[in-house]
Amino acid sequence: MIKIILVLTHVFLGLVCIIFFPIINRKSKKRLIKSWSLLLLRIFKINLIFNKNLKKILTKKNYLIVSNHISWLDIFIINAAYPVAFVAKRSISKWPVLSWLVRASETIFIDRKRITRIKETSKEIEHFLENKGSICIFPEGTSSDGSKLLDFKSNLLQTAINKNISVLPIAIQYFHNQNYCSAPGYYGDLTLLDSIRNLIKFDNIEAKLTILTEIKSISNRKALANEAYVKISKVII
Repeated sequence: MIKIILVLTHVFLGLVCIIFFPIINRKSKKRLIKSWSLLLLRIFKINLIFNKNLKKILTKKNYLIVSNHISWLDIFIINAAYPVAFVAKRSISKWPVLSWLVRASETIFIDRKRITRIKETSKEIEHFLENKGSICIFPEGTSSDGSKLLDFKSNLLQTAINKNISVLPIAIQYFHNQNYCSAPGYYGDLTLLDSIRNLIKFDNIEAKLTILTEIKSISNRKALANEAYVKISKVII
């Protein structure tokens, strides 16, 4: 019960923070997003482990970040390490309350069911990569329990090729008592509320964020997707 109260209070504070986003610079926004995400993990008693060189890597140049996808928490795990923009499925934009927080972190929403919309989204991603910063995509196209990697959809990797941007693969894993933990999972018939309930039952979950070697842009998007898949699968499997 205490965790639920803390989460609700924290979400409310997040909504208060984003009121000021239109009048503060991007650096200040990133600082707030990182602090808010870190505190969210602390409330759920999640310990984040990642390569401390991530900031140095991402401030050097812009990347199309490619990650596996397990949970709604993945976005906040990455933002707690270093805030970046995201591409997320359009249904998230309809979530109550949380959608406002996701929008505030410069999320681009994609409707995979409409080809014309995918092309428009790709243009948005290219513009962002060229003019603003790194952006993260989840090429599995959906979330899973994290025990294995689903096939990658290559469409959005064309944006890296078009703008000659390197791809940075990352792998997300969740552990409890050194064993793989599916509690944070948001997949199948699970609702967001189900996922949060499962998460609250556990203390001291370890979220591991593995930063892999970058992939220089190549001319074939399927080959690019496959190379990212192989790198991430070696960590996951």
